[in-house]
Amino acid sequence: MSSRQIIVQTAIEREPLAEGMIYTHEHLWLNLSTARDPAGKLDQFELIVEEIRTLKALGVAAIMELSCLGMGRSIEHLQRIQLATGVQIIPATGYYHQGFHPQSLRTASVEQIAESLARELTNGCEGTSVRPMLLGEIGGSGDPLHKDEVKVFKAVASLARQFPVVVTTHAHLGGGAQKELDLLLAGGIAPERILIGHLDLCPSLEEVLRIAQQGAYVGFDTVGKQSYAPDQRRIEYIKAFIEAGLAERILLSCDISRNAYLRANGGQGYAHLIQTFLPMLTEQGIAPATIKLLTEENPRRFLAAAALPLANPGGMS
Repeated sequence: MSSRQIIVQTAIEREPLAEGMIYTHEHLWLNLSTARDPAGKLDQFELIVEEIRTLKALGVAAIMELSCLGMGRSIEHLQRIQLATGVQIIPATGYYHQGFHPQSLRTASVEQIAESLARELTNGCEGTSVRPMLLGEIGGSGDPLHKDEVKVFKAVASLARQFPVVVTTHAHLGGGAQKELDLLLAGGIAPERILIGHLDLCPSLEEVLRIAQQGAYVGFDTVGKQSYAPDQRRIEYIKAFIEAGLAERILLSCDISRNAYLRANGGQGYAHLIQTFLPMLTEQGIAPATIKLLTEENPRRFLAAAALPLANPGGMS
């Protein structure tokens, strides 16, 4: 599929998707700080720009930026980063997991939650003309999902029947993935428009394979976060997917989400995926064509699904 056939909503404008690798779950400006975790933010602009310029030099074309409502999203900063680096930044809207919901969601109905997101999809985010093509990262706090998270998933499913979007999720530490997928599928979303995130953290390979067997994409998107899971396990999961004929369902990223993860601060940095992890795949005998599938072809196919004909168009349910 040619990138000329895929129009994406970037932080600047709607434009053809550029050629190159695509990171599918990142943050470039974020604030999840709390009294217990005051360092839970990503806001060192010059260091972020420096790293994204490095990604551009390494062949990265675009980044799916999944900071949504309640996560300190800043379209202005995403615009500045795109202009400074030349990497296409694809913003999102949605609600993260319950711990970061606005209080209004406690009493909001499914329809009211859907309406709040529909305003951004229709009118633009933060006073701009940016109308996201990504609903994400839609948060689940594990299994069972919080009742307010269930409402958000139902609202997102109703929106995805009406708007040309794809849906990406946060499965907390890899948990609750099947519940998330069930809610989205029950809402009428085609599985190829769904990415269940953080499944490289799921301790059950069988569960992760089942998600892919149902047609959804799986995010192996915390690459380099060794304190959560070793990269070697991520490689074993990828090899198992290849053996099962499911490599086309994998999407890769690093989920850089705080200043401490930046390379200048001693972290792995955004480039860990390309400079460290992909060479590890090559050393394990994974072919260059497969690596291109994981880093270029799969994410292009996923983004292209946002332009597929919508099933069941009409009112919210």
